[in-house]
Amino acid sequence: MEEMDIDKLGFFIEEDIFLIPEDAQEILLADKFKDVAGDISEKNPATTTGSIAENPEAQPDNETVSPPSLVYDGDFEKGLLVIHQDDPLGEELKEFLLKILRAVSYSLKDIALISASQVAELPPEAVQQLNPHKILVFGRLSHPMIQLKEVNYEVTSDGEIEYLFADSLPVIYEEQNLKKQLWKSLQAFFNINK
Repeated sequence: MEEMDIDKLGFFIEEDIFLIPEDAQEILLADKFKDVAGDISEKNPATTTGSIAENPEAQPDNETVSPPSLVYDGDFEKGLLVIHQDDPLGEELKEFLLKILRAVSYSLKDIALISASQVAELPPEAVQQLNPHKILVFGRLSHPMIQLKEVNYEVTSDGEIEYLFADSLPVIYEEQNLKKQLWKSLQAFFNINK
């Protein structure tokens, strides 16, 4: 069997890998990991072979722990985050949403489309890490950003980010008056004069 270094192994294993303290000394002494051991001791001089074996929390890790990132549809080219309550978003509602976005000169490549349930599971830093310019929320949301909502269909802002909260897509899809109200709000949200 061909031997691989730890960096190449990361291409095949998607789960987190944990180093067992008892194996740490053996791995660090192995010739194939000399470079990794050098990097670890350079980044954290207190982390030595002995301290790894004695302290299970001191794990040799070349990466810093960062908040989980959002997984979304779209390419997010124009910095618009669209959050929808309905999970999964049915094809009919997705087409309706894309039609709404086309009316304001946006498409799937311009946005990050994500369900409210996924946003609710992540810390607020995950949304901030994405760095959206505008956030459009359809339906209910269990996230700290909901505190910015005053009234549906009114544009609000928090620093550099603008927010627009609306009813859920199925409700808007069925109600002509809500479609008109959404259109007026989108015109203000995207600075459209039609």
